[in-house]
Amino acid sequence: MNPRESVALHAKKMWAAGLVAGSAGNVSCRAGEGRIAITPTTVQYDALVPDDVVLIDLQTGEAVESNREPSYELPLHLAVYRSHPEVGAVVHTHSPCVTALSVLRRPLPPVLDEMMVFFGGQIEVAEYAFTGTEAVGTNVIRTLGDRTAVILANHGNVCVGRDLEQALHLAVAMEAGARIYLEALRIGEPVPLPNESIVAGRRLFETRNKLH
Repeated sequence: MNPRESVALHAKKMWAAGLVAGSAGNVSCRAGEGRIAITPTTVQYDALVPDDVVLIDLQTGEAVESNREPSYELPLHLAVYRSHPEVGAVVHTHSPCVTALSVLRRPLPPVLDEMMVFFGGQIEVAEYAFTGTEAVGTNVIRTLGDRTAVILANHGNVCVGRDLEQALHLAVAMEAGARIYLEALRIGEPVPLPNESIVAGRRLFETRNKLH
């Protein structure tokens, strides 16, 4: 499967999983030859085809071989790829529970073992910046560190992975974790994982999921 096909497929999966509505959110991956493939702007994901996916020169940020305009959040994706050469794919969603946390500007703590394994620790909230600006990417890089996801204040989230399959899996897992966390907050105060579980989960993250 070529990069355009993979981006189109995973964008449809993102939409089918309820992580975005319409053409919100965006998906990208490295496409070889110093390029990335990214979803276009304003194209509904249920109608998206591989030819709609835009190829971008990573160095110049210019579109290559495409009649479509790239996602409005292209600066965010460029920032991640340029600063993290180990990242192979980026998924940005507006999933409901994660976005609720983003509006609250509340981090997502690892309240389940698998969240430590998938994300490496608490998922922090990046400072707010207006959508589509270079500042969004700058804030993501500053907050992401060596983990695999970040919450965008008043916006949604960003998940990064070795490939699109991993990045999308992280986005699905993050929404599930956020839903559980918010439901727990409605009842009482969530109990954090014991320290030994945090250490063990971090160790597994570093051996199985860490990108570096």
